[in-house]
Amino acid sequence: MTQNYDDLSLLSVRSAFDHLQTTISRALQRIERQSQLSHNGVFSAIKERRKLAKVLRLDQRLIHLYKELSSRANLKVAENDSLIHCEITSSIVVHEGGEQTIQFKLNGNTYTLQFADRAGACIAYYGETFKSSNLSLRSAGQEVLTLHLDLKGDSEIITEQQITAFVPGKWIYDIIHAYETLVTAENLKSIGYAYSDEKLEVLKQKFGL
Repeated sequence: MTQNYDDLSLLSVRSAFDHLQTTISRALQRIERQSQLSHNGVFSAIKERRKLAKVLRLDQRLIHLYKELSSRANLKVAENDSLIHCEITSSIVVHEGGEQTIQFKLNGNTYTLQFADRAGACIAYYGETFKSSNLSLRSAGQEVLTLHLDLKGDSEIITEQQITAFVPGKWIYDIIHAYETLVTAENLKSIGYAYSDEKLEVLKQKFGL
């Protein structure tokens, strides 16, 4: 009898606990819905801004610019190296803890890129390491664009929800201009190599020309 009573008590406590959890969960969902509705205008505006950032591909442009600046400390694109010219100068690169800060100039305007690992967000899964980081752009001391990155190897796909800060401004033109300049310079370099005397000689030899 005692054992049965203990089992019954355990089941009763568990049932009461499950009921309490369900009640709390529903209450929290209701409160969250009410809060969202009362601030619907703000969330709608944020959603539109995230869409704008995606349409302008600012996430991919910023990531590309960061990779170029971090791998080429003295990056400069000469006027003859690109069809679309933009004055790009990287000046200061600082490493501190899990953060990397790059100060650079675009068309005379000073910007700062900050790449920071988020603590405790690395997970080993089937031999892969997943890192969670933030990439932020600052203009005139203000944070104008921040991406929450879930890095998986070399691939990078950003969703709208991963755009955690976006303040539109004239800086957008500089970032797009810089991106197009870098990509155009890379394409020109690839074309030049494809039709270089060295490459053509190799092709002639391969095809007996």
